[in-house]
Amino acid sequence: MKKNKAVLSCILVITLLVWALSGCSVTSYQENNSMDMVKVDTSSGVLQNRFPSEPMVKGSGEKFRIAYIDIDEYPVTGSMIYYVIESLKQDGWIEYDSLPMSADNVDAQKLIHWLSEQDLGPYLEFVSSANYYLAYEGEEAVAQSLRDHVENKKDIDVVFAMGTWPGTFAKNLDLDVPLLVYGTVDPVRAGIVQSAENSGDDMIWAQVDPSAFTRQLQFYYDTYPFTKIGMVYNDEIVAAVPDYERTAAENNFTIAKVRIGKLESNNPADQERYYADLKEVYRKMILEDKIDAYLINTDVITENDRMEDLFRVFHEHKIPIFVQVGDNYIENGAFMLVSPRDYKGLGAFVSYIVGATLNGAKPGELPQEYTSSPYLSINLDVADTIGFTPTFEMLLSSEYIYTGEKQEAAGEL
Repeated sequence: MKKNKAVLSCILVITLLVWALSGCSVTSYQENNSMDMVKVDTSSGVLQNRFPSEPMVKGSGEKFRIAYIDIDEYPVTGSMIYYVIESLKQDGWIEYDSLPMSADNVDAQKLIHWLSEQDLGPYLEFVSSANYYLAYEGEEAVAQSLRDHVENKKDIDVVFAMGTWPGTFAKNLDLDVPLLVYGTVDPVRAGIVQSAENSGDDMIWAQVDPSAFTRQLQFYYDTYPFTKIGMVYNDEIVAAVPDYERTAAENNFTIAKVRIGKLESNNPADQERYYADLKEVYRKMILEDKIDAYLINTDVITENDRMEDLFRVFHEHKIPIFVQVGDNYIENGAFMLVSPRDYKGLGAFVSYIVGATLNGAKPGELPQEYTSSPYLSINLDVADTIGFTPTFEMLLSSEYIYTGEKQEAAGEL
């Protein structure tokens, strides 16, 4: 997308001058919206004193070794692990000059493999042969490899699982090493942990934000009221469907739901068939279900270059596309994202959890609940297409404004 920085800057500067000269005050868009929240401060002395997390070597003097499990090369989880890695560096656990990819273009498995080949310092290393994509390698092969590492070679100190499927899979293996689960929509409903306050297992930790997606959909409805919103998903827990249904009931709008099978193949023919079927589902939602809004749920479209074609039918009917997670959707033609996940803040929180675990804390005793500070991303070209004019306050509070071919960081305007 092309940057229109000069135009946007002029608009905002002129508007600010008008407001200032008229004696009006500018109220932050986030002061009164439904996504306001308080973020956990993991740097506070209370947590640090109770659960030390400073870098250390194992009792034997060796490095700690981490196994990584993900689903596939999903941009959202790639960004999430990117900021965990950066925070581990900031906290002193690992050392490197710079990562070989940017935060918005991360293949998690390739990143972990790159890290496994580096000398990251005296404390920590990632294991190349314990770096898995479940969708491509399959549960049986991953289980066999991971059990061999943990039970026979005894060379894994922590298993880090990214997402609901990897989290439930790793939990069911019942390995005798700490399991840290990140990137799940609802680890409680998924059965990974018992509750936000108590994981129910000393060896398991999962990050929890109980109301993130109810707040998100409320914001979308308040911003652009609709009567029927469409959702296509492959797992209702991952897609936060129960949370969204609660918001729908409270506001008297309906959800048109379609459940489809998950794409678990990198075979080109399978992928073409999957996306052709998805395109037909979208067409029927618009023409037959008469939706007036759509929410793109996680894991349904995993390839950025597919989005323009898939989203075209929504644009033609002036239907806004809201996003559950992932700025990449906004960049490629969706309308708006209020992200319930502050990846940088969460990265620092998860890094602290890793450090505390390696210092000997039981994962089940560590705090799981982290409520992110939300951020807003909007695609102005799409807003224009569907006839929506964002307010001045909305533009001011946007973290990213997409227009043309690249995003505009609002703080630079």
